[in-house]
Amino acid sequence: MSSSSSPKQLSWRAHYWQTIALSLPLVIGQLASIGIATADVIAMGQISSHDLASGSLAARFYQPFYFMGLGITLATGPIVAQGLGGNDPRLVRRAFRQGMVIAVMLALIAMPFVMVGDVVLVWLGQDPVISAHAKDFLFWSAIGLPFMFLFFVLRQFVSSHKKPMPQVIATIGGLLANILGNHICVHGYGPIPPMGLGGIALSTTIVYLLICIGLLIYIGMTEPYKSSKPFQRLWIMDWDITRRIFVIGIPIGCTIVAETGMFIAVVFIIGLYGPVPLAASAIANQIAAVAFMVPLAIGQASTIRVGHFAGANDRHNISRASWSAVWVGLGLTSLIMIYLFAQSEFLIDLFLADDDPMTAAVATFAIPMMIITALFQCGDGTQAITISALRGLNDTRVPAYIAIACFWFIGVGIGAVGAYAFDFDPVAIWGCLLIGLMVASVALTYRLYVATRRITRGGAILSQ
Repeated sequence: MSSSSSPKQLSWRAHYWQTIALSLPLVIGQLASIGIATADVIAMGQISSHDLASGSLAARFYQPFYFMGLGITLATGPIVAQGLGGNDPRLVRRAFRQGMVIAVMLALIAMPFVMVGDVVLVWLGQDPVISAHAKDFLFWSAIGLPFMFLFFVLRQFVSSHKKPMPQVIATIGGLLANILGNHICVHGYGPIPPMGLGGIALSTTIVYLLICIGLLIYIGMTEPYKSSKPFQRLWIMDWDITRRIFVIGIPIGCTIVAETGMFIAVVFIIGLYGPVPLAASAIANQIAAVAFMVPLAIGQASTIRVGHFAGANDRHNISRASWSAVWVGLGLTSLIMIYLFAQSEFLIDLFLADDDPMTAAVATFAIPMMIITALFQCGDGTQAITISALRGLNDTRVPAYIAIACFWFIGVGIGAVGAYAFDFDPVAIWGCLLIGLMVASVALTYRLYVATRRITRGGAILSQ
């Protein structure tokens, strides 16, 4: 029944507060999650700018595999939320079970490709010395992929119950453990030898293993999760749900890889200019990634809330859940933009060692890159939230086309043409990200507007 005549329709004020209430712990969890990666980047910079350039280049290489796995496993979230909204525990259990199987399978496929990344980087024209130095880092990063991908599914399952705190606490614990682990594995302690750059990846791998063990035990022993019998018949394949996860998840993965790939491609282009601008772009990229966790968490909240209302066939609350998240996100990303403008030099200094002879040169490139990073906050946040709300409706294919077109043909395309045909400097190439993100923001906002108007007027709720 349409919610226009239903007493269950929520006011705009209620939607704003419920979006904020669900987003807040998700923001903390996302910041803790990106904090693990940020601690890794800081640890690289504290070794040397050479290690920072090498480690960040290696991270850019394995991230397409990482984010494709993230995107496909994200499909478990809206399916679980729709099952919960429709009071269908069987769907909840099946989506979770198949999500875990798919996560491990994808990781096993990706591992050998990541392990040979040092060779591929040379083929891509990167500095052979910098690429060779990343070999151990890539090896241990590959070993950690199954635990990372499994964590994505566990996080989605817990958060889709609108109870995200367990995964938040687990991730915060992982962040603290990773900071300590980085120090031990990089410099050595007791029987552990100094491992340098490779030790950073080993520490992260161990941390994600421990997080997965903790969440699996928690889900199996705690309500409301254990009521759906999440591990029942774990070894049985459910091909219908597997197909559904891939149909929804592959476009999500392509969308995420398109956006992150835009950053990665731009970093690869900047890497052709040498280690100094490459290190600077690594700093700007990591700060942008940390800032992105706020709209990303709001987007996750919108996926969960929209998915619940979609499962309950609640039309008008779908629209309000979507747009309340967009407006909350715009407010918060505006504040982030102001902060990045005001504190850019302070943030850059966190990533650089005082006694490194390259520090001043790196900062010269990093400061204007940070200004551009501040400018694209609102656009980046809006596209992330609108596309997340559409995921709650299983609308992933067309948004993927929009994202690929905006990020690659516009963002990367202009950067590549500028670099090779017009001799753009590294800062101008970084600025091309702003153009791609703003165009994507406008296009995806319109897509969400069309979808919510259709649903409110009685059209189909789920796209697939």
